[in-house]
Amino acid sequence: MRLVLLALLLGACVAPGDGAPRSTTHVLQSPTPTPTSALSGATGASSAAALTWRRIPDIPTGRSEVAATVFRDEVYVIGGFGGGRVVEIFDGQRWRRGPDLPFEVDHAMAAAVAEPTDAAGVYVFGGNNASAPTARSFRLAPGATEWREIAAMPGPRSQAAAVAQGRFIYVVGGFDGQRLVAPTYAYEANADRWRQVAPIPTTRDHLAAAMVAGRVCAIGGRKLSLTTNLATLECYDAGADRWETAADAPTARGGVGAAAVGNRLVFVGGEQLSGTYKEVELFDAESGRWTRGPDLPTPRHGIGVVAVGRTVYVMSGGPTPGGSQTRVSEALDLPAQ
Repeated sequence: MRLVLLALLLGACVAPGDGAPRSTTHVLQSPTPTPTSALSGATGASSAAALTWRRIPDIPTGRSEVAATVFRDEVYVIGGFGGGRVVEIFDGQRWRRGPDLPFEVDHAMAAAVAEPTDAAGVYVFGGNNASAPTARSFRLAPGATEWREIAAMPGPRSQAAAVAQGRFIYVVGGFDGQRLVAPTYAYEANADRWRQVAPIPTTRDHLAAAMVAGRVCAIGGRKLSLTTNLATLECYDAGADRWETAADAPTARGGVGAAAVGNRLVFVGGEQLSGTYKEVELFDAESGRWTRGPDLPTPRHGIGVVAVGRTVYVMSGGPTPGGSQTRVSEALDLPAQ
């Protein structure tokens, strides 16, 4: 089954058009992007080389195509090739095992809700089960010993991204088993219900997303093939129910991860036919500019990327294109803006 999925991702099949309606897209007004080798902030420019990735304890179960999120300052790494039911939690010092998922899944999406308390917890949506996208969704409440099934997404979806904003979680991009998905799904955690909001302008899978400056920013991804990687950055404004375009990333890539530190989007990892990406690039939402960060010591794709405070964590993933796995986990501490 994995071989069939891999063949699809390598572009053995051509995806049909999604046929979904498009919303009006607005362009963020910002200076012309200038990729550089310096990481700049409010305190002035400093060399990217001055920032150093550090090795943290290896994740117990090496996996790839994982989902990851942060709840109460702890990192949750969920499912993936090499451990489809496995949930492991990192508290900043050590790893521990969490409750297993009800069934095996890879390419799932995860996010966490802090408030209201009756909806707090870690959420997992969709992903591939038995090599096919599913719409099933689950919540792990604080202190719970098992996952509880919640309302399914409006349709099956995998290889997408999920981002929480207050009690809402937005699922963007992805693949439904037949085509790339345009509609954005909004889940209201305290009501356990879904609705569709403005569709993402650029359909894609294997993308990443994070909440940056009050917007759900979707970055990178591909068109169902390692030969069609994208550098596209589009951000969703929930208040206006519209997507806005921003400056493309310097490097086009899919199979990526991203996290937000303040008003900075940190873009990490990815794969192409010839290998995996070491590039780390940062987008400043205030200036509209991209800068280069220090290279990832262990280039990989299918990774879990999150931020706790100013620390970006990159967990597990595939060091070579396809279904490889590693236990390597690394962290980068960014300076204050």
